[in-house]
Amino acid sequence: MPKKDYVYERIEQALFRDREDAVSVLSPKEMDIKERMMLCVSKKMENPLIEDSELVSFLMNGCGGCATKVSRSQAYRDLSMINRLVGNIKLAAKSWYRYMIVEGAKKAYSMAIEQNDAKGAAAALDKLGKYTRSDKEDEAFDFSLLIPPSFEPSDDVTLIEGLEPIANLEEERKQFRALFKGQMQKQAETKEIEEIE
Repeated sequence: MPKKDYVYERIEQALFRDREDAVSVLSPKEMDIKERMMLCVSKKMENPLIEDSELVSFLMNGCGGCATKVSRSQAYRDLSMINRLVGNIKLAAKSWYRYMIVEGAKKAYSMAIEQNDAKGAAAALDKLGKYTRSDKEDEAFDFSLLIPPSFEPSDDVTLIEGLEPIANLEEERKQFRALFKGQMQKQAETKEIEEIE
């Protein structure tokens, strides 16, 4: 395992710990990296579509004076870990923009109604209808595309997790039959049948 990955793994494990706890686990240099990463994650959460080059510049300039300045190569190494931590935030941002478009169209419609602007209201509704695809018929789901699961019968008990095969299966069966047969005969009661007139 490369040394840098090891350092980042240690930082990731201590990322959300209190400063006192993190200091006991991380070296001063690793604490510096942790501080930079926390600042950059916050910046990325505020602006999900921030360019990588802007984050690199932010890191190289000491995160706005809140951390130590780093070289360009270190900034790119930090950026790699930041992207691993945050994940694909651009997908979340796309959902946010969809929400914003719908909300904006609703607000435009409200404003047009307040100002008695029939054309503006119609345009806002038109945009909202097109964006939400309300102007199109719902696509019927093709149930012929559903493929039922294919189960293959098997007498192999090891396919079920936690079950082990029985070594002398036939011998076990004979013992169980004898046991249950004996118990059934003990519990059986003989009664005479009464005829009802």
